[in-house]
Amino acid sequence: MAFLDSLDSLGSYNGSARVAGWANRSILISLTLFALSIPHSIAAAHVSLNLSLLGWIFRDAAAGQLHFARTRFDLPILCFSGVTVLSAVFSEEPSLSLRKLLSLSLFGVIYLFASNLSAGGVRWVLAALLISSLAGAGFSLGEKLRGRGITVIAIETTGPLAGSGLSVGDVIWMVARHRVTTAEDVTRIIRERPLGERVEIEAIHEGDPLPVTVRMTEAMRSQPNPLGLTTGGASRRFRASGFSRHFLTFAEQMQIMALLTFGGLLVALSTGNRRRRLGWLLACGFSLLSVALVLAASRAVMVSFLAALVLTALLGGRRRAIAGTLAVALLLAVVGTAVLISTRKVAVAQLLDDSSSRRVGYMRAGLRLIPSHPLLGVGMDAHKLHWREWGFPGDYITHTHSTPIQIALDRGLPALACLIWIFVAMAIWLWRRRQRAREGGDHFGEALALGTLGALGGFSASSLFNYNFGDSDILLLLLGLMGLAVAWFDRDTESVRVPE
Repeated sequence: MAFLDSLDSLGSYNGSARVAGWANRSILISLTLFALSIPHSIAAAHVSLNLSLLGWIFRDAAAGQLHFARTRFDLPILCFSGVTVLSAVFSEEPSLSLRKLLSLSLFGVIYLFASNLSAGGVRWVLAALLISSLAGAGFSLGEKLRGRGITVIAIETTGPLAGSGLSVGDVIWMVARHRVTTAEDVTRIIRERPLGERVEIEAIHEGDPLPVTVRMTEAMRSQPNPLGLTTGGASRRFRASGFSRHFLTFAEQMQIMALLTFGGLLVALSTGNRRRRLGWLLACGFSLLSVALVLAASRAVMVSFLAALVLTALLGGRRRAIAGTLAVALLLAVVGTAVLISTRKVAVAQLLDDSSSRRVGYMRAGLRLIPSHPLLGVGMDAHKLHWREWGFPGDYITHTHSTPIQIALDRGLPALACLIWIFVAMAIWLWRRRQRAREGGDHFGEALALGTLGALGGFSASSLFNYNFGDSDILLLLLGLMGLAVAWFDRDTESVRVPE
């Protein structure tokens, strides 16, 4: 009973119906699972959210009341969604664009949190989110110290990987989505694959991913060395990615969580000796998250993080805190540059690498298309079927690597204006809630508002050179923080009687 009472205290529902009460508990457990899984697995996060939504529907139906929290950004979200639907309907490739409309449901995480969590629930979910993120950061640090994969020393000229693009010095770290640490791991995984299957081999070349595929044959299965490789020990020349395979997603997640933690650290420092122990804990968490971000070796995210770090200090810190932040930012910039050069190559730090030139080419191609489809764009993902026809460079089909350009290209300039409206409305709301919390002595609320405001700033700055809005892992994390902030500051949900 004590456990159930503690669980019930995390939610905003206070009805007495037995069935609705158990449904409410399923919501709270699912939201906790979401917080634990979103830094690592988008599939698990989506399952958790779907279970939360089903529990929400079932609870309110059983209770005969609709519990739904209104926010100050409902109107811009509704406008953005409406323009997106029109864009999909009139898309150049409606079969692709209409399927992408499901991505609009990601905004629902704001309302899931805001409508179902109490003040204690906000603290609980935020703690789960921080602990899970720190676990991913700690794993990355340990993996960097330990090394990853196996280094290629020689490639047989008659082997299946001759001419594949793999070269001496590259690192193989995953085979068929399984991590490998020895040559025996590779042999075992290859022999377990069915004949004729195209086996994915994920390699690292100068710090960047190098995907290679090989078709499984009977001859490979019978060979003691199926891939024809001579390999050595692990390498430390790779980009940190947590428990996942996606270093850019990991970098963006670490940025959001580091800035959230930094907001709490600034508030803790401003309250004096009363919260010294909490300040030390937040400083350690911020340091670990920042190191993990740097180890991901993403230029755009590092620059946006440093800019948002300084901005957050200017908004919420005192003179001493601002001076300390500038020193930390300078240190991180130096260390980050060294990591970029050692993990990738010198040209990356000088913006002279192939990655930079390709990214500029993608952006230019997108900008050339926008004037011919200004109102509703070409439709989400439509460019993927017209890649070369519409002037995008290379054969690798991706996106423009810029959220503003991609939104304008996919959905039109009105959609971009609505998205800017959403973020500006969120920023204004967070700033005002931060001021109110500060005046009322609400240190937790002040930290949550300031940290989320910093995270929003970092996400927005990074979006100029990354299509982070299109990465549901990152967007769900940011919108989840907004939902927690709404649940903390505006906990009075509107209850509407369901017609009988």
